[in-house]
Amino acid sequence: FTIGILGIVFKDKDISLEERRTLEHVPEFTLNSEYITKIDKYLLDQFPFRNKFRSIKAFYNYNILGSLANNDIYIKDNYIFKSEYPTNKKSINNFINKTNKAIESLTQDNNVYVMIIPDKNYYIDSKDFLSIDYDYLYNEASNDIFIDIRDIMQLEDYYETDTHWKQERLDKVIKKMSEVIEFNYKDVEYDSKTHNKFYGVYYGESAVNRKPEKLTYLINDTILNSRVDYLENPKSNKVYSENKLTGMDAYDVYLDGASSFIEIYNDNSDTDKELVIFRDSFGSSLTPLLINYYKKITLIDNRYIYSAYYSNMIEFDKQDVLFIYSTLVVNNSVTLKG
Repeated sequence: FTIGILGIVFKDKDISLEERRTLEHVPEFTLNSEYITKIDKYLLDQFPFRNKFRSIKAFYNYNILGSLANNDIYIKDNYIFKSEYPTNKKSINNFINKTNKAIESLTQDNNVYVMIIPDKNYYIDSKDFLSIDYDYLYNEASNDIFIDIRDIMQLEDYYETDTHWKQERLDKVIKKMSEVIEFNYKDVEYDSKTHNKFYGVYYGESAVNRKPEKLTYLINDTILNSRVDYLENPKSNKVYSENKLTGMDAYDVYLDGASSFIEIYNDNSDTDKELVIFRDSFGSSLTPLLINYYKKITLIDNRYIYSAYYSNMIEFDKQDVLFIYSTLVVNNSVTLKG
């Protein structure tokens, strides 16, 4: 009875910062089953002390029952994981077909490369929970233009509470890329800025109380002096959008978060080389470290743009072209546009 009264008295919330999503509001009344579904979602989203009850449930599952998982969220060695299973062979084949379709938009003068980033589940003991068949995924997706970084990455290169890798640990990836792509690797010096209150996507999903992580982004004069054009956000013109650090997802500091088309100009470059990157969110934190090697970098997120529009947005001619996606996207390639 008390919970019911509080549900009426408490003001409805618009978003859940912990779960990184908007919350349901009172639906318009209709005489059908759809209304029942909507009102059910609304009551669940606006339940009083919802996050406290989620935390109690998580504590009970992990610490009382000794369970490894709570809602497919696992905790091991202080890292939070989400089970990625089963292996979606249809999706992997779809990824290959869509990548090949994008390559058809290029010219013979383009130098094409593919790099698939292992998600952090790759670096833990798979006996603890079900996971995808990484050997199958990489064997199917690999070819003579493939850059394999599995052997140089490790669990510590990823955030404990998030899916993504840490930018400050990616210099070895740049070095590996330079062994395949024709640019001269150099020991670039950076200063670092740190955001001390980073909560990754798995923090909210796990409902476990823990200290925030540090998110570091690297800067130097080349990055600071670069000109950046964002299709969706023309008011932004910097590599790092520091206003996003206090938003729903601090990882959006890298290249302003989700953006379909970005152009980065390094006017002080000592080369005329250009790079085109087809990418997901992992590419956002890697790209700033590549600015030192190119005069212009163009990023296309084909989760938002169809391949038919590429030729209208960019003139392909002798650029290096890199397809960079995480295994999470490859195994769920329905998100990619054809």
